[in-house]
Amino acid sequence: MPFAWPFPDAGGGEWGTLIYLGVVQIGVAYICLTTAMRTLPALEVSLLLLLEPVLNPMWTWLVRGEAPGQWVIAGGALIIGATAVQGIIASRE
Repeated sequence: MPFAWPFPDAGGGEWGTLIYLGVVQIGVAYICLTTAMRTLPALEVSLLLLLEPVLNPMWTWLVRGEAPGQWVIAGGALIIGATAVQGIIASRE
């Protein structure tokens, strides 16, 4: 925390977004995830945990207008594609 001082100048919109994403995207998401862990297999839980950081650039783009770079998009597409393939393979077993 000492490295964050002094806080940067930011308007109410930026602080509101930061608080919203911190509470909703992280807090509520993990409450839902820990509740679902009681019924989901370990593989599905690990895939859900993997998707959250992959989708972060998309939420940042939608909420704040920060466009992700080409490597971010390529990496996210690769992880989402691999997750989809794993899901298809697992559903056939």
